[in-house]
Amino acid sequence: MKTFVSFLLILGLILHSFAQATTIVPGKATLSPKTASRQLFYLQRSKDANTVVYEANESADRKLNPNKPVEVYWIRYAEQGQREDLSRIQWQLAYGYTHQPMAGESYEVRLNAFPERVLKVQYHQGKVVAMTTISGQRACLQKVFVQLDPKARLVPKVKYVEMFGVDPESGRAVYERIIP
Repeated sequence: MKTFVSFLLILGLILHSFAQATTIVPGKATLSPKTASRQLFYLQRSKDANTVVYEANESADRKLNPNKPVEVYWIRYAEQGQREDLSRIQWQLAYGYTHQPMAGESYEVRLNAFPERVLKVQYHQGKVVAMTTISGQRACLQKVFVQLDPKARLVPKVKYVEMFGVDPESGRAVYERIIP
């Protein structure tokens, strides 16, 4: 009996620490994807720890794929941390994008959920980045956080969106909160 009680106590502590590790605090998600050389930025929501990752889709000769310059997928931290493709509905309504080629090796990218904010996927200092405007200045986008209204049940309602980036010249952090 004493062993069983000890087991329950240890299990409870493990589950409690896991729950704390995956709690999302607005703008401060505790889990983030490992930065890969091709990672452009990632998106997290207050709903859970699952993360949408946007990566440059480069060929072996380091050219962006003209048909699909950005690869988009989930990391399911709220489950087992596995990588998973977006569903067709997720792509069309929220996390997917449209793109147009631009001069040089760059593409104009518009996220389906926020087409007003244009991203320019391009090479900068030997690395592919997603340039956009954050707080009125040009920046390399690194992270997007979406705070959802916890009271909205059937259709998610966005309370605000936070954009985090870096000034490409000075390297200083850039931040903007957008309230729809």
